[in-house]
Amino acid sequence: MKKAVIDAGIHSEQRPGRAEAPAGLEGLKPCAGFLGNMSGRARMNLMASIVMTLLFTGFCVTSYFMPDTAYAWPTKYTSCSSCHAQVDPNATITAAINGAVGTSVTVAPGGSFEVDWKVTNVTNAAGGQVGVGVEIDLPTGWGLAKGTVNAPGIPGWTSVWDAASGVPAGWATANSYSTSAEFPNSPVGYTINYDSTAWDTGSRNAAYDNATAGKDLDGIADNMGTDAIVTVPAGATPGTYTMVVMGVGHDSAKSYVAQAITVTVSGAGGDSAKPVVSAGFAATTPSLSRTIAVSGFAATDDTGVTGYMITTSAAAPLAGDAGWLTSAPASYTVASDGSYTLYPWAKDAAGNVSLAYGAPVTVLVDTVKPTVSSTIPANGATATNLNGAVTLNFSESVNCATVTTGTVTISPAVGWTRSSCSGSQAIFTPSGQSNSTSYTVTVGASVADTAGNTLAASYPFGYTTSAPAPNNPPALPASLTQYKSDGTTVLSRGLYTNLTTLIFKGTLTDPDSDAVQLDIELADVGAAFTGLPTCSSTLVVSGTTAAATCSSIANGRFKWQARATDSKGSTGSWTQY
Repeated sequence: MKKAVIDAGIHSEQRPGRAEAPAGLEGLKPCAGFLGNMSGRARMNLMASIVMTLLFTGFCVTSYFMPDTAYAWPTKYTSCSSCHAQVDPNATITAAINGAVGTSVTVAPGGSFEVDWKVTNVTNAAGGQVGVGVEIDLPTGWGLAKGTVNAPGIPGWTSVWDAASGVPAGWATANSYSTSAEFPNSPVGYTINYDSTAWDTGSRNAAYDNATAGKDLDGIADNMGTDAIVTVPAGATPGTYTMVVMGVGHDSAKSYVAQAITVTVSGAGGDSAKPVVSAGFAATTPSLSRTIAVSGFAATDDTGVTGYMITTSAAAPLAGDAGWLTSAPASYTVASDGSYTLYPWAKDAAGNVSLAYGAPVTVLVDTVKPTVSSTIPANGATATNLNGAVTLNFSESVNCATVTTGTVTISPAVGWTRSSCSGSQAIFTPSGQSNSTSYTVTVGASVADTAGNTLAASYPFGYTTSAPAPNNPPALPASLTQYKSDGTTVLSRGLYTNLTTLIFKGTLTDPDSDAVQLDIELADVGAAFTGLPTCSSTLVVSGTTAAATCSSIANGRFKWQARATDSKGSTGSWTQY
């Protein structure tokens, strides 16, 4: 199988390659006299034997230092032809496929999988070599991209090696290497881009692996990892392929450690049809739990569905990902509140994954219960206005249908109406309250926010109304005048009249600005006043004139007196006319 080597972390040393063999026979000049005494045929036979011996010796030496198992050596550029030519017996390598430790994977043509690997002890810190590189050996034409942030299950794995976009570590195209001079079997080369300060100098890059702060990513010497996503070409022939991941060291032997990975490309029976997720996938929204209930998740496939998955990305998951379930899930769990778009996926035994679902479901997850953040009056307030409005402020917008006189109550019972409710505020108005009385308002636990979360518990608060204001008596009536029944003709004092209905007027004033009425008492001139009004006017505004009409006045001589009474029942003193 033809392979392309994707290389990263080749060491920075520019050591000379193998010593070149002599270009001619100049090295044999000390033996010229001896050769001169031989016949031409004998001399030719001897020279041929020497040349064959030298060639055989060179082959043996080369075979020793450049074994054919050295995956990295055959395609190294000529200035470092002996790089990484020896397996390091002390080095270790652990690989994971799609998040699980292992060395094999099955994938459909056009499919992808993630490989993570960790290597140890491929440097020679004691010898002053602190750099380490990583390589991946792929079949020609296979794709390579950055890995993702995952937890591959490799003991000692650290997230600083994850190569998702935005993370410094990761496979990235560094140079389009010369295929003729440097990578004759590879169309493009890759390097691992750890950090610009973490490279050795030289024409090839290697990451520090000596625990140097700011340079060695994990801060642990002789400990390095990386990841990548490998894509099988859509036209790949079904069968078994081998790829190799490596760690390449920089010790005096330029050693390496390698792990072969078996890739089975499925579809031998011609199954390339993707499963289809059926219409009807739904989810409950808003969700009051971070475990979102879903329904209607079903899929079909020509050979049978073998896996189901829900994600929040429109990018198809890999067939080998760890999140696949053998049956359609009834829920999907998220880590925090917020808005999520759910995509259902299905796969078959050949590794075919369904296309992105055409009608993904957006779900609002809200698990936060509302609270009463403040009230007016505040809890414990005193001397509040009689029948004053009660304002409730909540921590978030509430469902006003749940904020009613039935869920928000007042005790002792008085008139109680909801004046308004909008957003996070509701206002109630009491009526018929008494002075100097304590009232308790209770916000019930059934009050809910717009998502449906209810209060964790009922919320009571209390306040006390103000004491009654003092009621001062009105002033003495002023400008008292008696009139005939027409109300305009003045009756002078001491005159006689045959009228039985008279009108009495006076200007009334109340110090509390209460409304006031004019009280009139008629009495025979020979009798004493009783203090009981004979007639009274209607209530008038303080500072205005009131008119009291007295009817059915008996014949005789009479006298009269007047006083003012306010709307609260406070009376002023009588004054005689």
